[in-house]
Amino acid sequence: MYKNKVVVITGATSGIGKALAINLDKEGANLVLSGSSSKKIKALKDEFSKRHLIIKADLTKKIDVKNLIVSAIKKFGYIDILVASAGLYEPSDIKTGNPDNWDKVIQLNVNSVFRTINLTLPSMIKKKIGDIVIISSVSGHQAIRWEPVYSATKHAIQSFSHGLRTQVSKYNIRVISIAPGIVLTELWGFDAKKDIKKINKQVLKGDALQVSDVVDAIKFSLSRPRNVTIRDLVLLPRNQDI
Repeated sequence: MYKNKVVVITGATSGIGKALAINLDKEGANLVLSGSSSKKIKALKDEFSKRHLIIKADLTKKIDVKNLIVSAIKKFGYIDILVASAGLYEPSDIKTGNPDNWDKVIQLNVNSVFRTINLTLPSMIKKKIGDIVIISSVSGHQAIRWEPVYSATKHAIQSFSHGLRTQVSKYNIRVISIAPGIVLTELWGFDAKKDIKKINKQVLKGDALQVSDVVDAIKFSLSRPRNVTIRDLVLLPRNQDI
C-alpha cells in the first residue's frame, strides 16, 4: 500500500514520528522527514536510505516550514500523505508558568500545523487525492487540569481538523486526527532505548501505550477505503483515568 508513496512526517527524530518512519521505510515509502535537532537529524541520515529526504527544520519558523514542503515537492513532485507529528508538551500552572514557553508550544503545536497543511494542499488538490494525518491528543477532547496550555493547543487542532476536512473532502483528500493518551516517549522524558524496561512495565500494567500502538492506529485509518474517513480516533491505555 505504501510502496513509492511520498510521505512527509514532521517530528520524525523521535517518538511516534520516528516509529512511523521506520515502519513505512520497510514498506517502500519515499519519506520526507524533519526534526529540529541537528544531532538527531544526522542520526536519521545515518540510519535511513539516501532515497529519503531528511531535513533539519525548526517548524516555529515559517521559512523552515516552507523549505520543508517546497523541498519535498521539488524532489518527489508531489505529496501523498502528510503526517503532522511534531509537538511540544507543556504541563504548567498558569499563575507560575512562563508565557514565552507557551508561545513556543502554540507556534509548534498549532501554527506550524496550519502552515504545513496550507503549503501541502496544492499538491494534493492537483492530484485529486491525499491524506492528512494530525497527531492530536486526548487533551484535545477534554481539558486536562495540569496541562491547560497544551490542552488548549490540542483543542485548537481538533477544531481546525474538523473544519479542514469539510473544505477538502471534495478533492478526495481525507483529514484524520489521531488522539493518543499516555505514550511514553521523549515528550514524557523517556528514552526509547535506555528506558525500554520501564516503558514495557508500564505498558504491561495497562498504564501506557507503545508507540507501535499509535503507528497501528495511523495505518489502520489510512488503510480504509477512500469513501471512509476516520475523523477522530482516540486511543488510551486501559487504566488511564480520564
